[in-house]
Parts: sequence; structure tokens; C-alpha cells
Amino acid sequence: MDKYRITNESMEYNGYILWRIECLKTRRKGGWIQSELNLSQAGESWVGDNAKVYGEAAILDNAVVRGNAEVFGAARITADAQVYGNAVVSDFALVTACAQVYGEASIEDSAQISGNATVSGKAMVSAYAKVYENASIEGSAQIYDNVEVYGHATIKDRAYLFKEAHVKGHSVVSSNDRISENVYNWEDINAVTSLKITLVNGEKSTQLYANGRHQIALKITMEARDRKNQPITISPKEMFEKMELIDDENNFISNGLLYTDEAGIYVYPKVENSGYHKEGTTSSVIVYCSIDAPVKAFKVCVRCKIKQWSNQHGMEKVKRVEYSTSKEYNQGGLAPDFVTINVLPKRRFTQSNIRVQTRTEHDVNGIYNSKLTKYYVQFNPDDGLLLYQTNCISKKWFHYKQTGIYKRCSISTDGTFTRDDHSIFTTKFEFTSSKFRKVLAKNHEIEGVCFWVYQLWEGLIWSYYEWGGEMYFSMYDQYGNEACVTAVAGEEEQLHFYVRLEELNHE
Repeated sequence: MDKYRITNESMEYNGYILWRIECLKTRRKGGWIQSELNLSQAGESWVGDNAKVYGEAAILDNAVVRGNAEVFGAARITADAQVYGNAVVSDFALVTACAQVYGEASIEDSAQISGNATVSGKAMVSAYAKVYENASIEGSAQIYDNVEVYGHATIKDRAYLFKEAHVKGHSVVSSNDRISENVYNWEDINAVTSLKITLVNGEKSTQLYANGRHQIALKITMEARDRKNQPITISPKEMFEKMELIDDENNFISNGLLYTDEAGIYVYPKVENSGYHKEGTTSSVIVYCSIDAPVKAFKVCVRCKIKQWSNQHGMEKVKRVEYSTSKEYNQGGLAPDFVTINVLPKRRFTQSNIRVQTRTEHDVNGIYNSKLTKYYVQFNPDDGLLLYQTNCISKKWFHYKQTGIYKRCSISTDGTFTRDDHSIFTTKFEFTSSKFRKVLAKNHEIEGVCFWVYQLWEGLIWSYYEWGGEMYFSMYDQYGNEACVTAVAGEEEQLHFYVRLEELNHE
């Protein structure tokens, strides 16, 4: 028995004539199909909302396509699968079982999505790739070739999988990871043959400022084998979860060292590319370390634990084995390895550490007898300091003066600091409740936090009014050290900048 009919409502789309459908039982309007070949009259399958199905594509069984989704080519949506949002399924792709494809995801070529798998965001699965069981493809991840993702594995962000890669279990592949071979679970490891720790640049010692913001990047590499003595690789996420940073006596580091697998603003030296690129049979993860209290120099080692299986007289036996790069304890027989961290106290800035440059414009925006002075505050480059971040209230007035025949104002601009040759700033300087000037001028000609002083001479307004405040702001160098600065207006409304010793409370 038929469950829907094709109405007389039609549209042309991508060179096809599509027809609106209507449920015979409820008279509810559905989506668009080219012909009855696109939607089975049997089962509970449906095309709803503004979804479009055309070409030789078919929606079968209890599958549902809705929202603004599109299915075309010779694609098949079967069983209890759902495709919705702005998702696109095309070519010879198959979405089946209880799988869901949504967001702006794209399934192409002969890719297959099945089980309870989900593909969402702007992810793309194509070629002969398969995603099944409880796997999830998210973000802008791309899955190509003969890749298989299954178990509870998650592929997200801008991860890129290709060739014959298999990712399973609870593995997480993220960031800019590029993987072309199998990624295994920690439980697949039966032996660790190499475990090393170094700085990302390959060096073995570094300095770390004790300000809680500065991060150094450590790289941990591991070579492992499975129960068949075959080399296997582990995802960076799982490595981070299973690895521990320890001292050279195999103890937890209890001096306040914090570490994460996420980079902050103040990673220095810089890490150019933190994504995972497979290096033969070596697994690796980058760990970012910080500390907020000054301590003595110390050594950082790494350790992990696995379950090791063996066959003794026909019986499977398992034991826990610990691998460590500590020289004091090394059950796994690995070569000792460590990175030395020298901790520096947070930097205290002085007046000589900042530099102020000015730019002046006259007759601004064609206004006669007007003057705009821009003050750019930056770190002194002679000290090797880079301006990485600022904390500055944008467009804050902190000085005003009106006396005799002139009026002057001071204001901060937008709080940013990078050079931008195309940047334009505009603001309104108010002199009275009814008198104001709108000023538009170039901004950020050079690097630094920018402050504007606008001066205007006009009329014989024999009155006097003055209000003077202070502007507090912070500048951070590449190590996250904070320079606290005060801006005040002096005579002739010239701005002066003073470095403060105490850190500002930004709460």
C-alpha cells in the first residue's frame, strides 16, 4: 500500500525536475524527489522538510532524510539511518543501520557509514572509507581511501586519514593529525622497545618562567609492539592520557609543574606544527609544561604502564610492566632519558623595557586647526622582547581639557597591538552635550598598544574644564611575563607611560 503521493508542486534543481511529496495518511507535505525510485513506498522511510533526493539515489526501509540534506547519484540510505541538517550523500555512498550524518558533512564515492556511527560538522568521508560501530567523525576531519574507523574511535578537528589507516577502540585523532597507517589502542601494546623525551626542537635543556603562563613544548616518542611482535602506533591523545611525567628518581613531580596536550598563547620557543605526522613506526605526543612558583632546576623523565601477555605451557598469562626513562628505576630495560628545566622567576619590568613611538596628523578629516597624536607603546626590541598579548580597555576616556580657545581629549584605541597597514579607527570626541567631532584615521601603522590624543582649536570659548584620570593596561612578552603600565596626560596633553611594579588584577 502506498504511503505517499507526488504532488503537482515542482522545482528545478541542479538540472533535475523535483517534485514535492505528501503523506497519504496525514496529508503532511514532505521534501523533494525526482521520482518514486528515490523513496520506497514500503516501510517508514521518509524525505521531509526541504530535503532533496534525486538521480538514482534511494531511501529505503525506515531511513529518514530531512532538513536541507541532499542525497543523489546512486547513494543508498537504508535501515534506520538518518541524514539531516545540510549533509550531502552522493555517488555510490551507503548510510545504513542506525548511522547518522548531519551538519554539513559530506559522504562521497563508495564510502560506507553504518552501525551507530555519526558523521557531523564539516567532516568528509569519501573513496572506499568505512565508518562503523560507535565511531564518530567530527569537525573538519577528512577520511579517504580505504581507511576504516570503528569501535568508539573519534576523528575530529582537521585530522586527515588516508591510505590503509585503521583507527579503532577509544582512540582519538584530532588537531592537524595526518595518519596513513593503523592507529591502535593502548591495550594492543605488549612491549615498549623505545621511550624518549626531548624538547620539540631536539634540545635537552631549557628555561621556564615561573609565571603560570609560559609553556615549553616537550616531545615524547615511543616505539611499541603488539602480541604478534608487530610494530604498532598509538594516537597522540591516548599517549597523553597514559604517559606520566616524573623526576629522575621515578617519583611524581610535586613542585607545581603542570602539563597538558593543549598549547596556550605563550608557548616559547614556538612550535610551528603541533599536528601529528606519522614517523614510521614511532608514536609521538607533544606535552606543554608550565609552572607558577620558582623552584630549583629539575629533570623531567617519562613513564608508562602496560599489560604484557605471554604464553606459558599453553596458558595465557598477563602481568603489568612499567617502562620509565628514569635512571633510578627502569623495569622495562630502556635507556635513561630526561630534559632539564631551569626555572626563572617571573620577569620584573623597568621603564627601560618599554618604548613609545608617536605619529601626528594635522587638520584631521579636513577639520582646520585639529591635531591627532598617536602613541604606540611597545617593548624595547633591544631587550629581545616580543609583544604577544595585551589587556587594555578599548576606547576608554581618561583625560579631557577645555580652556581658552582650545579643547583636548585623550583616549585609548581598540586594545590590539599588531601592525596593520589597512587598519582604520574611528571614534567620537565629545566636547559638550551638543558639540562633538567624529574622527577617522589610520591606526596600527607600527606595532604597539595605541593611544589617541585629539586636540582642536576653535572659537573664543572663554571657559575652563579639566578632568584627568589614569589608564592602566598590561603588556605580555613571548614568555607570558606581564608588564603593568600606567598612562597619564601631562602638560599640553602629552601622554606619559610609567611601568608599575605590581601586577594588575584583571578579574
